[in-house]
Amino acid sequence: MTSPRAKLTENLQSLCHEHGLMWDDQLSNDIPRKWRIHGDMLLLSSSRCFVDSRWITHIPSDQFWSTVARSFGSSIKRIAFEGSIKNDDFRSPNTRLVLGSDPWVYLIENGIKFSYNVDKSMFCAGNNTERMRMGRMLCANETIVDLYVGIGYFTLPFLVHGHARHVYACEWNPDSMEALRRNLQANHIDDDRYTLLLGDNQSTCPVGVADRCNLGLIPSSEASWPIACRALRSEGGRLHVHGVVNTKEETHDQYSEKVRQRIETIMRDIHREENNYKCEIEHIEKVKPYGPRLDHLVVDLLLTEIRS
Repeated sequence: MTSPRAKLTENLQSLCHEHGLMWDDQLSNDIPRKWRIHGDMLLLSSSRCFVDSRWITHIPSDQFWSTVARSFGSSIKRIAFEGSIKNDDFRSPNTRLVLGSDPWVYLIENGIKFSYNVDKSMFCAGNNTERMRMGRMLCANETIVDLYVGIGYFTLPFLVHGHARHVYACEWNPDSMEALRRNLQANHIDDDRYTLLLGDNQSTCPVGVADRCNLGLIPSSEASWPIACRALRSEGGRLHVHGVVNTKEETHDQYSEKVRQRIETIMRDIHREENNYKCEIEHIEKVKPYGPRLDHLVVDLLLTEIRS
């Protein structure tokens, strides 16, 4: 079976011959080796392929990109380039559509419908194992607070597969919140099962309501650890704390123990003499490598009130 890259190379060689462009090693090395496909959109890295100006100077743009799309199968209708993340408060993507005009992507993962605007939001395919794991949580009677909710990466698994009773979804990017609204509707989630809280979670996050709180931000969610602890019910609950560990400096266990101690201290400081709390590590999940000697971890913690 011919690979997409081999098919793309064959089609572009024919196209170059048709337009009098001599094929050489530079053009061959300019063909993408990695890509992502979401729905009918092909996503390419703007810094790793098709940077040679001869593609466009010798070949009509619409014909070139149509040929690229066809090489990946008849389902591909749009192509976009992903650049470096913008230096703004929302870490917005830097995306450029070269084929098609509609920036909304639709895909299904683990039976859940997701959509997002590639000009405004991102979808991290590398976190799919953690999204699936959250969907397996036994939370049918639980109220959950999801911080840094984005387009619903974890809110949707909690509601669709975990059957959470209610999720408070906190997000300060209005474009991500728009995508989340669409995704909740597309998955037929009843309105009374979620509350959308747009704005800084320092001011929007509810207090004393949660059986479980998810902190899905990397490289560190530490700024919101006190907020998450306040969100838990007075009798305690569970936290899923995302972060990045430098394995050159500490092991997964050492990092997780440091998180556990800090969370336990925060919870005790919040409630002071009213209640005391015990914090236990229930599970440590390695989600994916984040860089050289860096791992994206999730530490599952159980906080239990100690009654005197």
